[in-house]
Amino acid sequence: MFSPSKLAGGPQAALPILMYHRVLDRPDPLQGEIHLARVMDTQFRTLRQFFKVLPLDEAAEMLAAGKLPARAVCITFDDGYRDNHDLALPLLQRHGLTATFYVASSYLNGGMIFHDVLIETIRHAPTGILDLGIDGLERLPISDMASRVAAVQHLMGAMKYLPPLQRQQLSERLLDTLGANAPRSLMMTDEQVRAMSRSGMGIGGHTAHHVILSKLSPEAAREEIVANRQTLSGLINKPLVSFAYPNGKPGIDYDASHVALVRELGYRNAVSTHSAVGTRQANILELPRFVLNETTPIGVILRMLRMTAYSV
Repeated sequence: MFSPSKLAGGPQAALPILMYHRVLDRPDPLQGEIHLARVMDTQFRTLRQFFKVLPLDEAAEMLAAGKLPARAVCITFDDGYRDNHDLALPLLQRHGLTATFYVASSYLNGGMIFHDVLIETIRHAPTGILDLGIDGLERLPISDMASRVAAVQHLMGAMKYLPPLQRQQLSERLLDTLGANAPRSLMMTDEQVRAMSRSGMGIGGHTAHHVILSKLSPEAAREEIVANRQTLSGLINKPLVSFAYPNGKPGIDYDASHVALVRELGYRNAVSTHSAVGTRQANILELPRFVLNETTPIGVILRMLRMTAYSV
């Protein structure tokens, strides 16, 4: 029978890196994939009791050197949501844990990522037919909550891969349509990013506008990464070490040229969204991560063991 004590350390060690985005204090039917604070509290309590949560920068170097301790795990959050500061940070502090927060800097201080613009558009759309005005994208019926959930799921992927300029223009148009229904405080402020850093949390790069790098020219990709790194480094008064590729699917959302660019610009480690566990053989600039959805201590332990067992 597996137990956490059987997770190896040293050259054979595997590094689970957990990936979170937002955290909510109550369920939202349009965002059922988002972790609730009470579930996150259970997960963090279990990780503290049975595993060794390390800062990602430290763990990545130890993994590459074959010196990672047994039962190591890292925690990461993407995008820079205000609830990371208001809800996740107190939970991490309660359990004495650390995490790395990857921030899309252009949305700080009142911005909205396209994902949230679309969700709020569908939430507030009147009953009838929803037409976003995108050529080739079907018009969808909107009535009850089930149809709104289906519309979010259907439209998210299509909007995500629009050319960046078209996506930005669509987001701005939808924001104008939302008017007073558009939330303006979903993302962290500059001071909240500083507070996260002062509390011992890691701050990492995530591009300025959360753009999919493979959709950009080489020059635009460089500018997105450089501008983001300069802004965040200036906020926390220290260099950034870790980067997260937006959307993060290897070979689809970024490629080897972007990995080389991240290295050239001074990052020492980076993470993707490939669902796996890092090993010593992994590229330290393409470390995989996975989402932990389990809601009970035994579920958390078994998932961590299964993921690690597959990698060694």
